[in-house]
Order: sequence, then structure tokens, then C-alpha cells
Amino acid sequence: MDLSGAYPDVLVLVGTQTGNSETVADAVAAQLGDVGFSAHVTDMAEAYPEMLDDYRQLVVVLCTWAEGTFPDNTVAFYEALESLGPDLAHLAYGLVGLGDRDYDPYYQTAAYRLADTLDRLGARRALPIHEIDGEPTPRDTAGAVAWALGLAEAFAALHEAP
Repeated sequence: MDLSGAYPDVLVLVGTQTGNSETVADAVAAQLGDVGFSAHVTDMAEAYPEMLDDYRQLVVVLCTWAEGTFPDNTVAFYEALESLGPDLAHLAYGLVGLGDRDYDPYYQTAAYRLADTLDRLGARRALPIHEIDGEPTPRDTAGAVAWALGLAEAFAALHEAP
């Protein structure tokens, strides 16, 4: 099955403090690859907002850290995105949030802050945020992979010819 259509490239950004987001992002990228996409996994410490100009599809796997903050490797990207405020109307995205309900009211706040910013800049949320509570188990990773298949289908539907 090939769902990639005319836009096979997907940027997968990873925001992590402990490596858990990277594990989930790699599984999501593998699923996207299995259905015809070319997923480019990038640590958010190496990312910059202008990169988004080169893609029509984005996946972010991001944890919420401490008292609702972004992980260290994400801060510069997020601040630059806020500062530059690029037009992202060309971009469809999906987001996997990792958090811990034990830290309520901070559960998933980084994921939702980033999603709100992407929405405000014109990006289209292809699916609701997929939430993972606590350290991801194999079952959580499998859930993210199933979500990624749905995201691939949503990307394909968004880019179908009328």
C-alpha cells in the first residue's frame, strides 16, 4: 500500500528530554515508511522553522517536561517559530504528545502549546493529538504506530485531487 501520493516526504521532529520521544518517533517513521512515505527524523535541537518550507507534511513527537515546559532540545525551535511566525498554510501535521498525568495540571501542555502555535500559523491538524501517559510501553508504541497509519491516510486524503 502506498499512501504517499504526490508528497512522499514527511518531516518528523523529535522533542525529548530522556529519549522516550525518540523511540516513539522512530516507530512512527517506520510505519510511515511502510506505506510509501519518506520520513526524515530530526532532533528538534537541529531543526529550524525555515525547514518547514520544504515539507507539506509534519509529524512532531514531543514530551512535556517538568512543570509543563518544553524539553531542552525543543526550546530554541519553538521560540524561533513564535518569533518568525511563518505562514504554514501549506503544511498538514500530526502530533504525538508524551506526558505524565501524575504532573497534572501540566499533562501534555507542551504538545498542546505547540499545536496551538502551528494552528495559529495556518497549519492543518490532520488528526487529533495522540497522547501517551507515562513512559511509553510497547503497547503505547503500538498505539502510536496505529495512529501513524491513520495519519498517513489523512495526509493522503488532504492531498487527493478534487
